Amino acid sequence: MTNHQPDQPGTPIYGSSVLRTEPFATEEIPTTERHGHPRQQFTLWFAANMVLAVLVSGFFSSLFGLSVIQGLTAVAAGTLVGAIVMGLLAGIGTKLGVPQQVQGRGPMGYFANFVPIALLTIISAIGWTAVNTVFAVIALQTLIEVPFWIAAAVIFAVQAVFAIWGHNLIHMINKVATVVLAILFAVITVLSFQKVDFAVGVNPEAPFYMGDVAGWLTFAGFFFAYVMTWTPFASDFSRYLSPKTSHTKVMAYTAGGSFAAMMWLGGIGVLVSSFAGELDAIPALAELTGTWAPVAMWTVVLSTLPVSAMNLYGGSLSLLTIRIPVNRIVGVIVIAAASLGVTLLMQTNPYGSFYDFLLILAYLVVPFSTILLLDYYLRMRKLGRIAVDQLFDTRRGIEWGFVAWVLACAFSSLFWASTLYTGPLSSVFADFGDVSYLAGAIAAVVAYLAFRPLPALSSLFGRKDTELEYAN
Repeated sequence: MTNHQPDQPGTPIYGSSVLRTEPFATEEIPTTERHGHPRQQFTLWFAANMVLAVLVSGFFSSLFGLSVIQGLTAVAAGTLVGAIVMGLLAGIGTKLGVPQQVQGRGPMGYFANFVPIALLTIISAIGWTAVNTVFAVIALQTLIEVPFWIAAAVIFAVQAVFAIWGHNLIHMINKVATVVLAILFAVITVLSFQKVDFAVGVNPEAPFYMGDVAGWLTFAGFFFAYVMTWTPFASDFSRYLSPKTSHTKVMAYTAGGSFAAMMWLGGIGVLVSSFAGELDAIPALAELTGTWAPVAMWTVVLSTLPVSAMNLYGGSLSLLTIRIPVNRIVGVIVIAAASLGVTLLMQTNPYGSFYDFLLILAYLVVPFSTILLLDYYLRMRKLGRIAVDQLFDTRRGIEWGFVAWVLACAFSSLFWASTLYTGPLSSVFADFGDVSYLAGAIAAVVAYLAFRPLPALSSLFGRKDTELEYAN
């Protein structure tokens, strides 16, 4: 069994200090180190989602031929469902005191959890950091003459320092960024309204038009998927809160911050989509803001720093979760170096094939997060101390949750509608748009509940004890 940090008496060595580098990684956070207020989750996730990628996602509304009302309601619905899932998962972090990646060991098993973590968190962290950094560098190049690779390297250095310094500094930076970005994006919002056409109606001639219902559901799925790609990191930034913290409050603040930011920028994207959807992201923003374009470009650069720091931080915890022999600081450097490489490769096309690949990762995230929620509420919550101990028990190598996840992903793939892969049943429900997420969630529920009455899977491979029998 791998050692972890149980509750220890004494004076905190980290506490709420922003002057100290975070000393903890994937181990359980001791009670003496627990601190913070759930409202910090609002500013954290608000700043994390105040990025150009959300605004650009709103541009797709006109490409699907949606009216303004259809576009806005799709953004609201997709974001809200994803944000609630995010909030529920973040609340689990306060109870268990470990990152979301480690929590996956509960239903998946210690070693089987390596697969979803490698796919869903490490690759996602590298990819999304690259996407956001490409936008930042392109924006910076409109302000000053600088080679792409130099600008990218400098931005990554700043992001990496934030991530290395750790949890408390990231929360503080996002608190400041919430105010700064809200002011800057408020300016962009006012300027953007000069291009708004509230009279835009349904357009059957749009490039991606697939009908009112199908287009609405697919567009809503964009925003749902965006939020869901954050869910494997949800507890990374809530695990320092006291275990007595209200789960409801953590959920509400987390969901509220995510929803407010994405509804704001996604909504603006919808309102200007008939104009901006015809342009690349940075030129579109420049056109929207006119003489204020320099302010908009600096906003893009600054908005990248907090979100990318969070991705690098979560990516480093993921490396440790799958037992890559590095510490958290080296892990940040490894993830940053890999992401810098991807950034240089995709510098001219941030929303190219890699973005499509990240969309497929979202298909895989939905069953994973569904199973995590089911396992916590149906099994782990009642176990108390045993639940945390199990997360560090290497003898629980593979559990039924992993099998359920694989089956759910396989079933979901039958309905995938991506430029990289189209499932054989994707056309069956074409009138309802992309149903892959729903298929994955339903399959995960059915598979998990089907396996739940069975003896623990690890017990079938030689381990039989009362703890496992009780835990299952």
